[in-house]
Amino acid sequence: SLHHHSPSSSGLLRSSVTAPIMTLRTMASQRHIRSHAALCNLLHRNPSSFQLLSVSKMASVAIVSKTPFSASSRYLVVTTNGRQCAVKVGPSRSQTRTFFGSSSRNQGHHQQSSSNSNSSSQNGQSHYSRFERGDPGLKWTATISNPASVSGPEGVPSRTEQVENLKKNDSQEDEEGMYDVLVIGGGATGAGIAMDASHRGLKTACIERGDFASETSSRSTKLIWAGLKYMGTAVASLMTPQNHWQHGTVQTVKDFFGELKMVLNCHLERHYMTTKNKHLCHWIPIAVPFKSWTMTEPPPMNFTPFCIFPMVAPAVFKAYDALSGFSCPPSYVMGANGLKQYFPQLDADKLKYCSVFYEAQHNDARTNLAIAMTAAAQGAHICNYVAATELIRDEQTGQVQGATVVDRMTNESFSIRAKQVVFAGGPFTDGLRQLEANPSDSAKKASTKVKPAVRGASGTHVVLPGHLVPQKKVEGGKQQQQAMGLLDPATSDGRFLFILPWLGHTLIGTTDKKCDAQTLPSAPQNEINWILQESCKYWKEELKPEFTNKPENVLSAWRGWRPLAVDPHAEPDAPVSRDHVISQNPVTKCWFIAGGKWTTWREMAQDVVDKMTTRPCDTLNVALWGSEGYSETLAAQLRHKYPVLDQDVCDHLVSTYGGRAWEVCSVMEQSPKHHQLHQRLVQDFPYLEAEVIYACREYACNVEDVLSRRTRLAYLNREAALQALPRVAQLMSQELKWTESVEQHQIHAARAYVESYGGPSSDVGLDIAADRPTTTSADNDQPATPIMMRQ
Repeated sequence: SLHHHSPSSSGLLRSSVTAPIMTLRTMASQRHIRSHAALCNLLHRNPSSFQLLSVSKMASVAIVSKTPFSASSRYLVVTTNGRQCAVKVGPSRSQTRTFFGSSSRNQGHHQQSSSNSNSSSQNGQSHYSRFERGDPGLKWTATISNPASVSGPEGVPSRTEQVENLKKNDSQEDEEGMYDVLVIGGGATGAGIAMDASHRGLKTACIERGDFASETSSRSTKLIWAGLKYMGTAVASLMTPQNHWQHGTVQTVKDFFGELKMVLNCHLERHYMTTKNKHLCHWIPIAVPFKSWTMTEPPPMNFTPFCIFPMVAPAVFKAYDALSGFSCPPSYVMGANGLKQYFPQLDADKLKYCSVFYEAQHNDARTNLAIAMTAAAQGAHICNYVAATELIRDEQTGQVQGATVVDRMTNESFSIRAKQVVFAGGPFTDGLRQLEANPSDSAKKASTKVKPAVRGASGTHVVLPGHLVPQKKVEGGKQQQQAMGLLDPATSDGRFLFILPWLGHTLIGTTDKKCDAQTLPSAPQNEINWILQESCKYWKEELKPEFTNKPENVLSAWRGWRPLAVDPHAEPDAPVSRDHVISQNPVTKCWFIAGGKWTTWREMAQDVVDKMTTRPCDTLNVALWGSEGYSETLAAQLRHKYPVLDQDVCDHLVSTYGGRAWEVCSVMEQSPKHHQLHQRLVQDFPYLEAEVIYACREYACNVEDVLSRRTRLAYLNREAALQALPRVAQLMSQELKWTESVEQHQIHAARAYVESYGGPSSDVGLDIAADRPTTTSADNDQPATPIMMRQ
């Protein structure tokens, strides 16, 4: 921050500035330059070091360049006429940046040189620390590590090259050097916008403050589903007389068809994922069991007419198939004999029958990364762990022209200039929109706040051992058993509850509670208990204790936040939409997108880019990263070439990387210690040590990236992730050339993050909530900061 002194201008001019601009920067930080004339005189007194390019009396700042130009000296931060300004220095730079015209008493300006960045790193400080105070979990998501440059996957720039590409934009002041679009947010929607925009030929940048899919996009129920519940919601709304009285029959019917159109779009998007991206998605049958011919305690979705659902379920699911043009596997009915054969865990003797329908399942974090890599392969400059800290705006019009960002791996700050800026932060979108508030208007308090557009709804998931549901079994190259999930359409409070096979485990979820979003995946113990209690009612008596009496069976538990779009001017209790909302600030011209669901990520991206260009969208014909070289026999080919790999490992590599599985295996051959890299990270899990090396090429920066998303260990088994943590840190340290201190910080941060998952002996839950309640949520039963973080 700039310190205020009161020397005369002449006193300042008597100071001697010799060569480096850092000297002038130091003087500016120690003295208060009272006028732009004093600054100009100071610059003119040192012609050998500086060249005066122009002076703007309105902005009270001068634009200078240094000869020769040093890449490490990008800004001169000065204060003139009581305004803090950042003056760009260097050749071919012709504009001045002011960051919201903040007073010299304000702190938080960004010194943008590598030397300052390194100094800050050594002191353990971060340009992003002020944002971490609002969400304490952020501190564990990025450790300043100054990683060495490693090559990217074949056909994609490395992360280091992506950062350098983004920095090049900082030195290009002309409009041609600006990006057409800057996307802030690298989840499914943000990465999808980058993919769509780059595919249409727009010059695109995309930044994500954490890892790709590190928030909402990796914490879903792992389904690409076409909206069965939303179809029910539409029918219930149409059948409710009160809606006709309040809104009129015409409007009610319009709302019904609007909701039905959303379901049809979901079917279209599901078809795209299951046909173009078979390496990422597969069909999974889901059984809906019925104990009686009516359901009244409570009825599905708490809508009384739906109590007859057991009688009409087969017809409902056939209508559901019809909405997709019967492009999905057909639904069917399964009686007692079929249940005993295909779903032996259920108590078939107490069930009338099961109706079975199909949805698509995927590894959400992997799909998100595939979208990001596809965008990168198309030329988008996309990078994780780059966070926006300020917006750059035109002082005359107020229009945003880019953002000041910080690379959280090096703590280096720079600018990205763009013609259009899009916020795609999921449940954190309103936090990004707050950057639009202009601190210079702080006297008008209302003008520094943005009206909320997103309500977060948390959903808790629990992972149990895999034997509780049918898992896919293949022997001798032939499938011996088909995986199958279960849907309870009428839990005790009317929610849908899915019990699904996923990566050899049993995944159960989800809850739905409105509350503020946070970074850590900590799940409330009361919601975990509710899920376990609700899950066991259809199972055989001998299996019910597996849910309720064996807490050690909870291998992991996490909570994510769905972004529900809401009208900022509506009443607090107004209904929210599961569909997406796109809006533009009339002053700043920033766009934001909120709402939606995993299934419609491509549609949302198309809708956003359509508002920026008239170029046609063709992403329905774009296959995602890993589709090249994929085939149904790829696992067998891998097993044949690499007999050292077990069949479950080959199956995992194909379902995760698709045709890129060959690149992962090549890591074992390229490494001088490849005879070790084929080993598993943890016994009984198919993840290889070679995948850690390959993860670094796919932009993994932290140990937690590998444990949570490049592999899914933390999501599947918290203790297994903790067991693998030291070895993952060791491999990443060797690949990224970490110092010993950085490696220890990485281990500490990853352990704190992973321990925030639920699991055996987990400290996260009601005990902690009672000890230290969460202050950012209106719910009294939300979890507090985990024990490890508090230590």
